Amino acid sequence: MNLEKYIQSIEGLDKQSMEEALDHWDHLTHPIGSLGELETLTIRLAGIQKKKIPNIEKKAVIVMCADNGIFHEDISSSPQEFTQMLANAMVQGDTGVCSLAGYTNAEVVVVDIGMLHTGPFDKRVLDYNVRQSTENFYVQDAMSREDAIQGILNGIAVAEKKIAEGVKIFGTGELGIANTTTSAAVLHAITKFPAEECVGYGAGINDVQYQKKVKVVKEGVANRIKEEDDVISILAKVGGLDIAGLVGVFLAGAKNRVPVVMDGIISSVAAMVAVELNPLVKDFIYASHLSKELAAPKVFEYMKIRPLVSLDMRLGEGSGCPFTFMILESGIHCMENMGQIAKTNIDPYVQVNLRK
Repeated sequence: MNLEKYIQSIEGLDKQSMEEALDHWDHLTHPIGSLGELETLTIRLAGIQKKKIPNIEKKAVIVMCADNGIFHEDISSSPQEFTQMLANAMVQGDTGVCSLAGYTNAEVVVVDIGMLHTGPFDKRVLDYNVRQSTENFYVQDAMSREDAIQGILNGIAVAEKKIAEGVKIFGTGELGIANTTTSAAVLHAITKFPAEECVGYGAGINDVQYQKKVKVVKEGVANRIKEEDDVISILAKVGGLDIAGLVGVFLAGAKNRVPVVMDGIISSVAAMVAVELNPLVKDFIYASHLSKELAAPKVFEYMKIRPLVSLDMRLGEGSGCPFTFMILESGIHCMENMGQIAKTNIDPYVQVNLRK
């Protein structure tokens, strides 16, 4: 597959379907626009699916799992073995995202895209491994450009396989010790926001480690990134394979007209990278929640989007995505089940229009 051609083949929202969805909402028994975001979210979903009343019955959260060489700079509170241990626990249904996804009847798809093989794998973890961990970007490039592209292509392959199985909406999650550091580095390199605004405490580090993390991100990016580097070069030099795989999911969603939901800081940075590759991808993305991670607001500021909810969550894994599934399904349910104004005795010409 030619990645550049794939990216450029993405088309925008279908305006006719959005107009039909808008007209449908405006003929339902309620003051026009009074359901606010439930209306605007589902109208955009209609434009994604080219369908007046959209459908997201079949849902999946794709979780990309990878290890990161930057771990060796002592910027994490957990050993690297946790990545594989948690991946095994996830396919067994034991983690937070599994419970939340189960509540919304969504499948959790666990993908090894770059983990160290530190022990026995549960056979239900999908093998799309590009390489076992990246390098330490503080001392050398995290990976080659070719590896980064392969990570994106593998993400596309995972998503397109699920689309062929009928999935109508994706959530995006990740597992990877030290991946808040790689995502902070990518955020810093692309946006030029100060490193101190891009670095958070991740899964829990002490203040000494936090200062190390800021130093590693600031100096690592300064040493690795050149002015002429494009976004894929940035991803390769200071990013991670979990981010690359999620970039592929966002691109595949846009290409195949399937909405994709952002979770926390790592998947949000992946969404940002995908939008840098083609701005039309933004139309296919829903931002789930405002992560408690310190850098999360900076992604929304840069992308000029806003999250649907704020619950002080910072688990990762894709755990924020099921809330978006529920919100969208609520809107679709209204579209399908609210009565038509024409069937009431209410004069449609005196309806209040709250959308104006």
